[in-house]
Amino acid sequence: MSCLKVVRELDLPDCWVAAGIIRNSYWDHLHDIQLPPIKSDVDVIYFDPKDTRQKTEQAYEEKLRSVAPEVEEIFGNWSVKNQARMHQVNRDRPYQNCNDALQHWPETVTAIAARLANENGIELLHPFGLDDLYQKKVRPCPYFEQHKLFEFKVRQDKKRWHDRWPDLKIRI
Repeated sequence: MSCLKVVRELDLPDCWVAAGIIRNSYWDHLHDIQLPPIKSDVDVIYFDPKDTRQKTEQAYEEKLRSVAPEVEEIFGNWSVKNQARMHQVNRDRPYQNCNDALQHWPETVTAIAARLANENGIELLHPFGLDDLYQKKVRPCPYFEQHKLFEFKVRQDKKRWHDRWPDLKIRI
């Protein structure tokens, strides 16, 4: 929850905490895993077409590092990405907003984001629903299935999720 609070304080447009921190935390909960979380990164996404400079993202990462170093100690490095520029990195058409960007992410269980709404309620963004997350199914998003299936397969080999969560159902 503290992660969501500090990200909300950035006051960025269409801003969310996304991907692995949400997916992995939920899977750890489902599997009653008490081990420390997997350290990779804490993905923060936002959408601001007025400022797509990488140095702006880096400044936000530095700010998060300074106000919440404990998050990095537990989960890994802050990674702030403006989805208004990420289509260029990913060789896609321009994204319209964060929901559209999530539809171009590799797995349905990764294309999930959360943020604090008013009064500290949690708002979720999940263009493919939450069933795959709940049912421990890993499958490509439709875009990856059509255009980047090889990248999806390579990613699954690299992630080695079965080592931590052996009952995942990975569909390739």
